[in-house]
Amino acid sequence: MSDFPKDWAMYEPDGDFAVSEMMREVKVALKNRPLPDVRTLLKAKIELVGKSHGEIYDSEVRNRIESYLTSWACEIHELTDSWNRLSSSYWRL
Repeated sequence: MSDFPKDWAMYEPDGDFAVSEMMREVKVALKNRPLPDVRTLLKAKIELVGKSHGEIYDSEVRNRIESYLTSWACEIHELTDSWNRLSSSYWRL
């Protein structure tokens, strides 16, 4: 996996930092927990970050989160075949 992203399309740098920290935790969970548990964790973390950074609910931010998570999950769980690939809609953000 390449360098960890720092730009999550948040309005302020501290918002991008908060999302980066959240996503680091979620990425670790992808390696150690089943996908439904990761999805539940993600939603709880988004709600927590959203208390101080409401822009986390912006479409562009959610699309970036979904895109990275889908890519990471497919890589970690070796879901590379087109018929066996995870859809970004799985996260239901």
